[in-house]
Amino acid sequence: MRSHQQLTAGTLWPLLVGRTQHAIATGTLQPIQTRQVLIDDSGVRFVVRQVSSLERKAGQRRKQFDVTDNPFLPYEQDLFVADISPSHLALLNKFNVIEHHLLIITRRFEAQEALLTLADLQALWTCMAEFPALGFYNGGRVAGASQSHKHLQMV
Repeated sequence: MRSHQQLTAGTLWPLLVGRTQHAIATGTLQPIQTRQVLIDDSGVRFVVRQVSSLERKAGQRRKQFDVTDNPFLPYEQDLFVADISPSHLALLNKFNVIEHHLLIITRRFEAQEALLTLADLQALWTCMAEFPALGFYNGGRVAGASQSHKHLQMV
């Protein structure tokens, strides 16, 4: 079994950018096109992205929350960004809406509905310490998760 290294500080952003370019070149990364709209509400400006088409992702919907068809076990090598820790690794979000959308996934299957663990939070913090970003967790289908395998996200 391959040993998993820890992420070296200062390397995640260059790895993410390089892997994004590679995945676009190979056609593995399939960004979802959106139109950006600004909405003002009570003096607060929001940036809203309107999705024009989800055709490419539509075929994936029937596979959602099917443990037997897990896109993370095994994951597509062209989406691999970095080993984060012995328990987590980073992949590109194949159907990203925002450029450089990173998934922080558990190496072994854990249910997306499970509570976050210390290891999950450590992996997220390791990544967030690398560049300014927002991290989030959709705790299951009701929260908007599209996969049953535990993953956190960073944009």
